[in-house]
Amino acid sequence: MTECFLNVPPKISKKIDERLDYLRKKSTDIGYRFVGRHSAIKVCNWTKQCIRGKDVCYKNKFYGINSHQCIQMSPTVFFCTFNCRHCWRNFDFILPRKNEKWDNPDDIIDKCIEEQTKYLQGFGGSSIVDKKTFKEAMNPKHFAISLAGEPTLYPKLPKFIDNILDRKMTAFLVTNGTNPEMIKKLIDHQPTNLYVSLYGTNKEMLQKTSRPMIKNSWSKIMKSIKLLDKFDNDTVIRLTLSKGLNFEDPKGYAKIIESSGAKYVECKAFMAVGGSRRFMGYSQMPLHEEITEFAKKLEDLTSYKIANEKKESRVVLLSR
Repeated sequence: MTECFLNVPPKISKKIDERLDYLRKKSTDIGYRFVGRHSAIKVCNWTKQCIRGKDVCYKNKFYGINSHQCIQMSPTVFFCTFNCRHCWRNFDFILPRKNEKWDNPDDIIDKCIEEQTKYLQGFGGSSIVDKKTFKEAMNPKHFAISLAGEPTLYPKLPKFIDNILDRKMTAFLVTNGTNPEMIKKLIDHQPTNLYVSLYGTNKEMLQKTSRPMIKNSWSKIMKSIKLLDKFDNDTVIRLTLSKGLNFEDPKGYAKIIESSGAKYVECKAFMAVGGSRRFMGYSQMPLHEEITEFAKKLEDLTSYKIANEKKESRVVLLSR
């Protein structure tokens, strides 16, 4: 994992700090709430919808996670090994430095809960909000470690997950799979649900879709996927599919999925929102019907069967 960290001289390090300060200010304006040096939350639209009694996230429908008690966050908000074309974040990612100062897990958890509940306070005075749901929202029960960046770059991630679970909360971790060394460590520190995102069926498709910033990304992802059968908790391969990039070759995906040991597969459409619109347009968004058709092809080619769907999110769940 050391190649994911940059060894930079002091002058360059200072410029990186200035850039990060700028990104924090810019991102705060669009709803991010920063926690310490490198972590942040952003209240999900589904959390707001659930508190209003309107709808819930597909994670609620698929895995039983209460949307109104879910904290969407990242311990590495600006650090990633990819700069995906389809990413909805409104900034480009960088790699962390070898001398990065990392915050303690418990401090991050405490401040995430504090910022989440502070942000949601205003809902308490609304006449359309269910008072019981709002009261429950003030007591978060779930961490979705998926907001931005690559969370496996946080070297204290195993302890971070352990501490979340010790508080009787659940933790979903979403990774791009480029740090198999950290995935291996997590076998003894398992999140409630581990997602590995798969953005192609070969090196060329991955390169075109995710624009890796490190070497050997494809082989690293394959190593991570091979580790999924070592986990007792739920594991998911997520396909974020974009027309003109990686919405093709179901046989290639089926071969990787079948050998993975993952318990679930999610086929999800790219959505042209946020920063992704710099590079991609609405015409590259698969319709839900097209995602369903793709999922049926995977069903025919693998031992996985379609188990659920969320039309509003253009996502279909397959289960082994």
